Amino acid sequence: MATPASNTKAAAIHFLSGSDEDAVKKAAADLARRFAPDDAMNFETIDGRADSVDDAIRSIQKVREAILTLPFFGGGKLVWWKGVNFFDESGVGRHASVKEALEEFLPDLDKVDGTSVTLLISASGVHKGRVFGKALLKLAQARYFDLPDLRKTSEDEIIFQIEGRMKAAHLRPGPGAAERFFQATGIDTALWSQEIEKLSLFAGEAKAELTRDDVNHVISGSREILVWDFCHAVLSGEAKAALAQLSILLAQDESEVGILILLAGQVRQAALAAVLRDNKMLRLANRGSFTSAEVSAAGEAYLPRKKDGEPISTYALGQVAQRSQHRPVAFWFHALSLIFHAQREMLTGLGDKRRVLELVVFGIVAG
Repeated sequence: MATPASNTKAAAIHFLSGSDEDAVKKAAADLARRFAPDDAMNFETIDGRADSVDDAIRSIQKVREAILTLPFFGGGKLVWWKGVNFFDESGVGRHASVKEALEEFLPDLDKVDGTSVTLLISASGVHKGRVFGKALLKLAQARYFDLPDLRKTSEDEIIFQIEGRMKAAHLRPGPGAAERFFQATGIDTALWSQEIEKLSLFAGEAKAELTRDDVNHVISGSREILVWDFCHAVLSGEAKAALAQLSILLAQDESEVGILILLAGQVRQAALAAVLRDNKMLRLANRGSFTSAEVSAAGEAYLPRKKDGEPISTYALGQVAQRSQHRPVAFWFHALSLIFHAQREMLTGLGDKRRVLELVVFGIVAG
């Protein structure tokens, strides 16, 4: 998400930065088009990516020369310092010689007036406590674009953001479409853009409602998606789909023990969801095209805790609750018993692991 500019004056220097690399690139390209001079000769791009100290110092020198060289035939000039990766303490940016070169560059930045020369800078980050960073942010109109932080942003909110991006691309996400997209792409916003573009081409001009199956068709399934689908098919009681997904996972040399452990986690959540639901501590609510779980304050006391003491995200619990709600609490505790005995058989070598796993799946989906 982009944060507001650090100041509101018409700036001679525009600075765009953040962990959302794709959003930074797009916003910078939009500004470059907006400020591009009529004469293409007055638009200069300087590569700011540096793999070494020498690369960084050369890049700084090129920008100095670009902003101090006025257009021969007059008019305004735009200089785009693109993809700078040495304004912070990572990589090349931590070297003293790079910091010194940036500080020596500051007097030249003061000469950028926005009339004869406009400077556009896109960067991966900036150290706001450094001399250079402080001075740059005082001179520039700054915008920041950062990826969602899963420690602070719920999965529901990220899916809502995905749905918003789909709608901005004139797509109409139907039930489950944005969820499936999130499951396949995570929070890689560069991948979001690529896959949304593919979905737009797939949808064509008609732009009919985008279904979960459409997203499945366009976005290649990963291991995580296969495991997710397998567990959800088991919880939903879909025997044919569960066994088909299980066959694919085993054909890809997934461990039977590993699959059983993942399934056990889902069944535990199904049992928890059933207990919370029966005690009026959990309800499912529709948000846009997807379903989320709302857990009461009393119910949160029963949620497993992360290492920092915070309760787990309710997103996964909501997905499990939605698929397992057709079965009572007693059924899910029985399913946990089946899994416990299967784990014991596998770990003691008492039976064929594949057969044991298939019997557990049959036992759960058949009910």
